[in-house]
Amino acid sequence: MADKLLKFTRILKNGTVFYRFEGFENINSRWELPCEYLSGSHFAIWNGILLYSDGNVVKTLSPGNLISVNEYQELMEIVQLGKERLRKIQRKMGI
Repeated sequence: MADKLLKFTRILKNGTVFYRFEGFENINSRWELPCEYLSGSHFAIWNGILLYSDGNVVKTLSPGNLISVNEYQELMEIVQLGKERLRKIQRKMGI
């Protein structure tokens, strides 16, 4: 699996840093995204929209939307956890 799944552009707006979500990279099908079927923190794509959750609230992100630095960091933590879980699942399945 490629290291970079999601593409963001860092921008400065009114003196504050935001991240603009540009879309997906290196994804052939939604099944390559980690942990979309597991409880807890996870993310998945649906019709070009990113859905992600820390296990409490599901958030959506469409291409072109801006998120704060804190939201970006939260999402990257969810992505890292998902990638680790996917590697474990793939090892168990011999993939």
